[in-house]
Amino acid sequence: MQRDLLDALRCPGTHEESWLVAMVLEANGPTLLVAELACPVCGAAFRIDDGVAYFADLAPIARHPPAWPTEPYTSDMVLRLAALLGVAESRFPVGLVGHHAAASGVLASFVSAPQLLINSGPAIPGPGVSRIAVAERLPLGVETLAAIAVDAAHATSLFLESAARALRLGGHLVAPADAPVPAGMRVLARDATEWVAETTTRASGLVELRRRAPDAIG
Repeated sequence: MQRDLLDALRCPGTHEESWLVAMVLEANGPTLLVAELACPVCGAAFRIDDGVAYFADLAPIARHPPAWPTEPYTSDMVLRLAALLGVAESRFPVGLVGHHAAASGVLASFVSAPQLLINSGPAIPGPGVSRIAVAERLPLGVETLAAIAVDAAHATSLFLESAARALRLGGHLVAPADAPVPAGMRVLARDATEWVAETTTRASGLVELRRRAPDAIG
């Protein structure tokens, strides 16, 4: 996982959004190989092993991996995905969920933004690519993604809501045609296979703690 992604990570627990405290144990330049992550609000602990940030047990994912494309992504297929994502370059990452991670290598030819592979199964990340394993929602802060493509295996209401919340204003979400469109998103195009929508409202983010002024005397 790339060190820059640490700033985007949040505890996936159901409480106010919280950064994670990281103890880096092993790194190779900008790539974190082994680290411990902890939430200062609820005490939840997560880990980075072999460069992958685990917010869920990967055993179920290994037993029931995402349905992988029967044919490799061609340049034309990836060019279409890149057009739907609507990002050419960005300092914010593009998320590829489940089988969409198979497009990672070719997509780098069209999109220079960093990539974040989520529950990516057998995908082998290229240089500068981050990988995370998650459960029901994305452990990402508000406006930390440029765009994201979600496959059918992950297109639940809860997952898509967390994806929409992580998108920057105007960012694109690509999902299967029968998936629910999260609130605060406007559908730009839809066909029999998938739809693409953009965020139209800003989500609330980290709760800033302010010191309360003492009551006036008198």
